[in-house]
Amino acid sequence: MKKRYILLIVVAGLIAYSGLIEPYWITQKTHHLNIQGLGPETVRIVHISDIHTTRSGFREVKVREMINRIHPDYIFFTGDLIKSHGKLRPGLDFLTGLEAGHGTYLVLGNADRLLLRSIKCGRLPKDSLDYHILINESVDCGNFTLVGLDDPVSGREDVGKAFAGIDEFKPVLVLCHFHPDSLLEDLEAYNVDMVFSGHTHGGQFGLPVVVKLIPYTARSDYIAGLYRHDGFLLSVTGGLGTNIFPMRFLCRPEILVFELRGE
Repeated sequence: MKKRYILLIVVAGLIAYSGLIEPYWITQKTHHLNIQGLGPETVRIVHISDIHTTRSGFREVKVREMINRIHPDYIFFTGDLIKSHGKLRPGLDFLTGLEAGHGTYLVLGNADRLLLRSIKCGRLPKDSLDYHILINESVDCGNFTLVGLDDPVSGREDVGKAFAGIDEFKPVLVLCHFHPDSLLEDLEAYNVDMVFSGHTHGGQFGLPVVVKLIPYTARSDYIAGLYRHDGFLLSVTGGLGTNIFPMRFLCRPEILVFELRGE
């Protein structure tokens, strides 16, 4: 009987930790990388994703404070700003508080359908003082070109359209919500230097057996981290929020910082 009580206490403790502590225990990771042709000046980029915000709460405030202390040149947000059936306002409030020297750039995720509908019907601008949403298009950022793909999970990406007319002599950075093998193969045909992606939540549970059971990690072997795929780098962030299960275990939410400069 005593062993049973101990087991119940341990299980209850793990559930409490996974639901109440780790989802709010945000980590920050920094990478220093060379990108050929970028130039001698360092470009500081913050990469975040999948916050699935429903309100302006403790997590959102903490993330904004951490990012603004970094003083990034750019913030790259790779989708799932809100919940699938969530409201728009908390997500927009989160974006409003972010500070980046040269802007915050977003692509849409599979949970951002309300964002997409609001853009299509004209209720939400794609560009504002606080953010720029890229939907199968590119933007010239001076010493590099930034390409934003629409959500591959929903099959809305159009690689040919997004890359149309880009400057082939500048480094090319790509934002996409997810990175199925078919998309990575398509990108091999272009002069891509680095891809930023999310969607996986890092599996949300840091146990390999469990990770393989999570629906949003099933279509790729790139779960979380920095990888080299063929000729380009791939950053897959474990994200900031949760989905399906409101828990994280051995998989802390993360903010990625990239210090990029030319070779």
